[in-house]
Amino acid sequence: MKHLKFTIFLCAFIISMPSYSQGLSAFKLKNGLSVYIWEDNTKSDVYGLVGVRAGSINDPEQYTGLAHYLEHLLFKGTDKIGALNWGEEEPIYKKIVQKYDEMAETNDPVKKDAINKEINDLTVQAGKISVSSEFSNLIESIGGKELNAGTSYDLTMYYNSFPAFQLNKWLEVSSQRFIHPVFRTFQTELETVYEEYNRSKDNPITAINKFILEKSFEGHPYSRPVIGLGEHLKNPRISKLIDFYNNWYTPENMVLIIVGNVNAKQISTRIAATFGQLEKKTMPERKAYPNLNISGRKQYIAKVGHNPSVHLVYPGVKSGDPDEIPLEIAMALLQNSGLTGTLDKLTIDGDIGGCSASLASLREQGRCIITAIPLYDENQKLFESNKGTEKKIIKAIQKVANGDIEDWVINAVKANMCRDFDLRMENNSTKANILLNAFINEQDLGDALGYKEKIMAVTIDDIKKVAKKYLSDNYLALYIEKGKPSKEGKIEKPKYKPVEAPVGQSSLYASQFKHLPIGQVEEKFMNFDDVKIKKINERSKLYYTKNTENNVFSLQIRYGAGTEVFPKLGYAASLMNNAGIMGLYDAQELKKEFSKLNATCDVQANDSYLNITLRGYDNTLVQACQLLSRQILMPKLDNKQLSQLKGSALGGRSIQKQNNQILTAALNEYLKYQNKSDYIQDLTDKEIYELQIAELTGDINRASNYEAEIYYVGNMDFDQVYDILSKNLPLVTNEKESKSPIVKDFATYAENTVYFLPNTDAEQSQIMFFMPGENYDKKDDVLRDAFNQYFSGGFNGLVLNEIREKRSMAYTAGAYIGSTGLKDKPTYFSGSIGTQNDKAIDALSVFMGLLNDMPKNPERLENIKSYLRQEALTTHPDFRYKARVYESYKKLGYTEDPAKENLSKIDALTFDDIYNFYLKNIKGHSIGIAIMGNPKNIKTDDLKKFGKVIRLSENKLFNDKDALF
Repeated sequence: MKHLKFTIFLCAFIISMPSYSQGLSAFKLKNGLSVYIWEDNTKSDVYGLVGVRAGSINDPEQYTGLAHYLEHLLFKGTDKIGALNWGEEEPIYKKIVQKYDEMAETNDPVKKDAINKEINDLTVQAGKISVSSEFSNLIESIGGKELNAGTSYDLTMYYNSFPAFQLNKWLEVSSQRFIHPVFRTFQTELETVYEEYNRSKDNPITAINKFILEKSFEGHPYSRPVIGLGEHLKNPRISKLIDFYNNWYTPENMVLIIVGNVNAKQISTRIAATFGQLEKKTMPERKAYPNLNISGRKQYIAKVGHNPSVHLVYPGVKSGDPDEIPLEIAMALLQNSGLTGTLDKLTIDGDIGGCSASLASLREQGRCIITAIPLYDENQKLFESNKGTEKKIIKAIQKVANGDIEDWVINAVKANMCRDFDLRMENNSTKANILLNAFINEQDLGDALGYKEKIMAVTIDDIKKVAKKYLSDNYLALYIEKGKPSKEGKIEKPKYKPVEAPVGQSSLYASQFKHLPIGQVEEKFMNFDDVKIKKINERSKLYYTKNTENNVFSLQIRYGAGTEVFPKLGYAASLMNNAGIMGLYDAQELKKEFSKLNATCDVQANDSYLNITLRGYDNTLVQACQLLSRQILMPKLDNKQLSQLKGSALGGRSIQKQNNQILTAALNEYLKYQNKSDYIQDLTDKEIYELQIAELTGDINRASNYEAEIYYVGNMDFDQVYDILSKNLPLVTNEKESKSPIVKDFATYAENTVYFLPNTDAEQSQIMFFMPGENYDKKDDVLRDAFNQYFSGGFNGLVLNEIREKRSMAYTAGAYIGSTGLKDKPTYFSGSIGTQNDKAIDALSVFMGLLNDMPKNPERLENIKSYLRQEALTTHPDFRYKARVYESYKKLGYTEDPAKENLSKIDALTFDDIYNFYLKNIKGHSIGIAIMGNPKNIKTDDLKKFGKVIRLSENKLFNDKDALF
């Protein structure tokens, strides 16, 4: 491969970089491409991202959705990647481009249908001499994980993580994808986008967000859905897509970001030799749009929600504006993670059902958006009015706008924001996204990474000034009322022949790629001894991990009893989040005391545990633990808070049978556990209505008498931490022995059984699969992982490839064999498909065909082995999660890094091993299938060929004893 010499020059930073940005370098290639490299040799892998300063805002008004279409199609290869015979494929491709233009220019539906069929024939023909999945195959071969992309208003990004020693190959293939891309299999990808468009019709949140954006950014492209308008999605042109790519995907408009275990000096020349090949182009002009003039109060109503809600939209600022940080702090004074805001007080006091306040600062414009859920009156069984709720939150907003906030509260909120920033900076992908946003908004890197310094430099007068300026009497009052979103605009299923790529063939490029050099492979293993363990009391244990990155501690107390022992514990935990301390503080005052310590506390419960999580800075660990102990031992609650809890729970109960997302989750639980489903075992409506404070606080007390697992991550020395926690945590001596984790018995199926939940409101059908398996044994881990990668390993797996890539039957589809996390407990097979109702039977047929007679593609073995080996060596937990990850391995029977035991098994793996594992664990086994969909399209007779059909009603999925709704 020819390599050209390129000149690299460093860009000088406008201001000095913050100390924690050590290891960050930035430069530009000669063609204008920006490059940001952040070295961190504590990470086991590398996160690579290519960002483009172009998104849906740049879509032509008559062809919306192009940016998003392009994101999908840049996975389909180039004139080299995926091209088996480009000389033969190119004229077919050009003819397809021409046919799309012809189809777009006619309004005759008969002609459109005829041209569509021609395009399908040409696509099938081209598919025989190309491999559109080759790019994802190459990423798999280098151990690439989480391969994906995303489109937003101002940006498009492409990303994945990979082993450090594969950087050379990653740079090569990731740069090539942007050189002469070919938008092959456009027709099938259109169908995938149609599926994505249609699936949003079932989610009222989509309709609510659409309404809010239409009003908030009226007259600007931000008011349009990123995915595009339905009428444009139905009338696409590849030629316009090519124009969009040529106009906006210019090196000057792109950035390469690499974060992780790399050396900038060593890789700079290689970056220039790969990404430097992108052709330098002239940047297109950006269209300017006027800002919306919000004058006075304007009210709009949309009947699209399951429940009422109020959304107040105030003027905001674009990203990078001098007022952005002060305004962000002002919004945090309304609502924040420490729950000390003026809106938080309304929620804690039981005056509203919930709230949020956020600053939406985009590249060109911004808005302040404040949301509140009305209180649900459990006695009247009604939500309070939106009008009344607006009056309540306006008073809370005016308190901030008028500067009626104590100085210490402002300082505490600022410190809390800095702590949250420190936590975010521990993650490779978060670092990369901060750099990306700086590039997209043309912001100096020093400004972006100097976030904490900028926060602390903001004065109280600055905050009062922006609060008064923006949170004034000029706002939009957007009311969501109960109603069903319009189903208009649904895109119907066409009759396409599947695109069958040649099996076992690859391009010349792929053959050459295979032999490219890689870096030195270092077999670095996880060391379980990094976590120190010591008993506290008779049974409780402390798990200690050193934090070498910052001063933020995290502490989780996991008591060994959950809702399986105390059925009301989930409600008790929710109530504890609004508790004060008897004789000392009410709830809001306690939140402020935690906030003064720059600490936050959260209480949750699940089947197995009562979890209490505390975060803060190490210098206040003692005081934070003492506050927490007093709260757990002497909680202060009132009936108004209890009423809000019951109202929230019953309000959710009142709409659960109309909420497709909840119905899907309940149906999936029923498929796995039948009458042991959490939705059926939950409290009855009457039991919720009759909850009392004494019994709930009693459950907290009883659960905290069980042995605990205490996970500390911080930078104090172990002995010091042990001394502090053993003296200051709410632990009892002679703790009760825990039986957790609790593993419920799976449903068993003597024959294939299909549960059908008819739902005429469902635009998409949801199909789920479940099959209980043999008891877990770690000796099968490699076989299980290999099967999962083969059967459903992302874009390359059989499920997604056969259902989505070849036939465009679904936007989402997947399956895997999993475990409960305990040795000697059953494994299980689980799968799912989300597809249009009119495609449901076809998609189900394809999936069952894969289960009943799994295709043999032994040529994938090399990729799978390569992927598994590299994953085993690089999938290491960040320090914040080491203890819990290592303990989870121990519960499976490992005493050291599983890679030490499994690498030799991976190397010895054969395709027959994978196939025999399938024969033993899948083929011929009875399976449970659950479907929620429209009975107009999904007929019971059609389902009978898959197994015994049992028709369900919504009542069957929930605890209907003593129901109030």
